[in-house]
Amino acid sequence: MAKECSNANDCEKLAKYLKNKMGNSIEFEYNVQYNVHESIVNGKYFHYHRELNSELEHLFEDGIYFFFQYCENDFLRISISDSNHHKCSLGEQLAVLSAFYGVLSEKFGEPLVFYTLKDDDKQKINLQWSFINKEEDIKNFKNGTYFEDGEIDKLIIFGEQKAIGYQIGETARKNNSRVIGLPFDLFPLVEENMEDYVKYKTGKPIGIPECARMDSTPVALYENKITLEKTI
Repeated sequence: MAKECSNANDCEKLAKYLKNKMGNSIEFEYNVQYNVHESIVNGKYFHYHRELNSELEHLFEDGIYFFFQYCENDFLRISISDSNHHKCSLGEQLAVLSAFYGVLSEKFGEPLVFYTLKDDDKQKINLQWSFINKEEDIKNFKNGTYFEDGEIDKLIIFGEQKAIGYQIGETARKNNSRVIGLPFDLFPLVEENMEDYVKYKTGKPIGIPECARMDSTPVALYENKITLEKTI
């Protein structure tokens, strides 16, 4: 476990916020009316709109698992796991993560890190926001001491790495994030899994306006891929 402590009261408030924003695309395991009071909240995300009905147990057989932990003014972590219904690809998990990122970034801004853990039987992908002690958290993520009983596998610290081999401005980074639907530093991961990402996120290719530019970077779309072309 990590060294921070999730707060059940704060999680309940966040659950209500998410339900208000995401509607029937999410359900919480504990109560259909999202009156959850847990320090680790779990539920399921559904790719398609579903009307609530009395067959809640049957309804909950489908969907992709998500988890979140939250403590106001400390941290927020959203995790996307697997499904009992079918084996999730990384592209599908990223599409679900994108849905939560769009809602959560409106309220909390950009997250601090993306990470996965070694030997994670749920094969979760995770986004984390840190609201205090950001530099200390980054240091602990890097040196492997953030978790007391888990080992970091893949780690991306947002805003720290060069994007696609070169630096871009903050405005371009934010614009690119809106196009991709995830923090821009995840673009290589999205590109590697583009077919499933597009399939589960939109059901059609991600359209980009002709001659669109983000700062000095032209953006093009071909064969279901988003490509950023470096200008010289």
